Amino acid sequence: MRKLALFYLLFLLLNTMSVRVAAQGAGWFTPLNWGLMPFTTNSSTYGGRYDDIFFISHDTGVLVSSYGMIFKTYDGAAHWYLKKAISAGTYFRSVEFSANGQVGIAGTVTGSVYRSSDRGETWNDISASISDTGASAKNICGLGHYGNIFYGVGWWGGTTARFYKSIDAGVTWTTSYLDTGLASGLVDISFLSADKGFITGYHAYGAGMRESIVLRTIDGGNTWTKVFSDTIIGGRIWKIQFIDSLYGVGSIEPMYKDTVAIIKTTDGGNTWNIIPIGHVNAWSWISAGTQGVGFLNRQKGWVGGYYNGMFETNDGGLTWDTLGISEECDRFFLIDSTMYVSANTVYKYGINDTAMVTGTVPKPSYLHKLYPIVPNPSNGIVQIEFDINVHQTNVLLDVVNIDGRKTYPVMNGYLKPGHYSYKWDGTNAANGNYIVWLGTDEIPMVQKFVLNK
Repeated sequence: MRKLALFYLLFLLLNTMSVRVAAQGAGWFTPLNWGLMPFTTNSSTYGGRYDDIFFISHDTGVLVSSYGMIFKTYDGAAHWYLKKAISAGTYFRSVEFSANGQVGIAGTVTGSVYRSSDRGETWNDISASISDTGASAKNICGLGHYGNIFYGVGWWGGTTARFYKSIDAGVTWTTSYLDTGLASGLVDISFLSADKGFITGYHAYGAGMRESIVLRTIDGGNTWTKVFSDTIIGGRIWKIQFIDSLYGVGSIEPMYKDTVAIIKTTDGGNTWNIIPIGHVNAWSWISAGTQGVGFLNRQKGWVGGYYNGMFETNDGGLTWDTLGISEECDRFFLIDSTMYVSANTVYKYGINDTAMVTGTVPKPSYLHKLYPIVPNPSNGIVQIEFDINVHQTNVLLDVVNIDGRKTYPVMNGYLKPGHYSYKWDGTNAANGNYIVWLGTDEIPMVQKFVLNK
């Protein structure tokens, strides 16, 4: 449904070159996300998602992907611009900016770390400035900040938990190794002051068993104390978020993937309680379901992961409803009264009003070409022709009935530069308005046609 919604927006773009949507109250919606490449769940091409997101201001944000790319938006996720592309084997897991938004750090779980000093416009490899030894070195799974101090932890699958710290805005770093009797792998981090902070993850014990943990420091990370542990649900505490100095939540990535629960504190992280949410049928190809958690305020919040839908509470977690939106949720990010979540695309919670997305679509420096569909109108068989320019790219070619919201896949795979021709047989399809969607790594393109048999 998300992809079909994007198709419909693109269809409108062909006619008006702008997007105008009806005003409504706050809710979840898919922003235009122009510039983000389409990829499917459990894709054999990318096999990943957008793992972390950070907004410097209300409309300016940075997004990192599990396939080696960093994007930036200036208009609240309407358009995204590629700022860094490394190799598909580089897995970005975290991104964080200083309090003034000038300096950014992007961490990977493949052993490299990047820094920006110009609000995410350019990124440089700073891995050499971080001293780390042993297996899984410099695998930073979570990042946090207080002022110009950066903190990092790693990593979710590790055997030696690490804590990274920079007191000079990411120029130099110190690395410390936590007691193996306290933690094995760390996932996320949040600091409420320069000295008081929390890290989440797990402690391995016994034969394949895991204790989910939250650790607290009151001396800037020199020493850590366990303030939460659980061996019943087990797994890991995946994400952590503080709404204010007293109220915080964390998500549980459980050992049992059908179980959905979070943890909650109301006393500044001194004590935490498990909040049960429900059960799901998590996707068969993953080992654990829940990951993302985000609260708008003390009452309203959401939980999601590797399953269809999202859980929502309006009473601080006492009761939960299910929403038919979002999957692969990882990071919820709150700025002002707007919430974003990075998943296999970006979702947004706020006011979807008529002025939010408007204007022409930026033209990239190079462009593939999708030719007009012939014949149009068609009585059944249509000819689809397009050119792939510049270099080899991943191509997703679909025909979409925008009246009935039904998709007919045509092809999906890598294509070298050249001219390509495909036929689509709509003999058994319903009459109506259609678009041909040509998705590539660079930019999606559409052409419309009418089927009238």
